[in-house]
Amino acid sequence: MKPDTALRISTILLPLWLMVFPSTAQTVSYEQFIEQGLAAAKEQHYDEAITLFRQALKLSPDDIRNALTYANIAHIQEFQGEQMKALNSYEMALGIAPENIPILKAQTNLYFSLGNLNKALLGYTKILDITPHDTTALLNRAYIHQQQREYLSAQHDYELLLTLAPNNYAAQLGVAILFQKANKPKEAIRRLTLLIDQYPERAELYSVRAEIETEAHQPELALMDLDKAINLEPENKNIILTRAYLHLHEGHKNLAQKDFLRAIELGIPRGQLKEELKQCK
Repeated sequence: MKPDTALRISTILLPLWLMVFPSTAQTVSYEQFIEQGLAAAKEQHYDEAITLFRQALKLSPDDIRNALTYANIAHIQEFQGEQMKALNSYEMALGIAPENIPILKAQTNLYFSLGNLNKALLGYTKILDITPHDTTALLNRAYIHQQQREYLSAQHDYELLLTLAPNNYAAQLGVAILFQKANKPKEAIRRLTLLIDQYPERAELYSVRAEIETEAHQPELALMDLDKAINLEPENKNIILTRAYLHLHEGHKNLAQKDFLRAIELGIPRGQLKEELKQCK
């Protein structure tokens, strides 16, 4: 989900430059390089912008505002798909301003998106040490704990988040999944049912509840939930495939074949389901 190029750069870079840092006497040339770099970035002349920012860094290497300049470079590098260079630039920025929350968040979110959960965990923990009520950091750290099977830590973060934002959808869903992981299907289903009452049009909730019902040996209820999910999202190939496997497991070969063929129509490679189709005969 990438916004329009020019809009993204202008909305990210300009606020960073305007952030308040302790003032230092600087030459006009330094400020001109920064202004020209921001203008170039706004016009999508990204290589030129980076060159101008680097000229500012070279002109005044000890300026504390260089943290923002490195962050500007990192944002452009990240947008250009040069994630490793961006991480290095963020590191340079944090070397100057280690507790700058926007820069720290940008670097940590990049680690998170790249799947480096250990680095992301460290980043979110540092953010929360500085701003304990940051809901996004709490949510993402809870997710990482959950992925790493640190369920008690995940529960702690989810519960704190829910004290701050009682109706947070992702946190409520996360808690339900935690109960599933803890082999407490009744409580997990109860939590999901409450969520469905709040968000009856969200297909994923029926799908997750169906997964738990299947694990709890309640296939009839699971199929009802999968039917509802597919009614809400009729082109969701993953949910259709889930229902196909459940039909096959329950001996509903005709229904399973129908779902497998529909999943193929929606993009699942036919060869991937070759054995499943044979079992439907």
